[in-house]
Amino acid sequence: GHNSQPMRTLLLSLFLLATPLLQASGPDAPPAAYDALVVLQIDGFDQAALDRLAKVVGPETDLSLEYSCTWADVVVLQVRNTSFSERADVITYVRRYLEQAGIQRGIEVLHVHVEEQGMGKC
Repeated sequence: GHNSQPMRTLLLSLFLLATPLLQASGPDAPPAAYDALVVLQIDGFDQAALDRLAKVVGPETDLSLEYSCTWADVVVLQVRNTSFSERADVITYVRRYLEQAGIQRGIEVLHVHVEEQGMGKC
């Protein structure tokens, strides 16, 4: 029928509006932000080391101490809003804070999970 014309125009204009959004990953798009979870095992990690680390990490908005267990020498740090998509970059970033807390050796990275923001988080 002849009444499908406005509908087609509407769909076309919607498509044209949506297309730039789909192509937003071009050069002028803002860099993707990532969240990363870093699981570390630190030899001889004790309450004093945890306190120092908590003090260093505390003021940071993009880094938080998610979990720690001095008994197992395990620390889980979360990095938010980072532009690092590579594990190596995340590890380097986290190590800087560990060094500030006086933790320099015996660091073993058990797991790094990097995920682009906005991907159905639980």
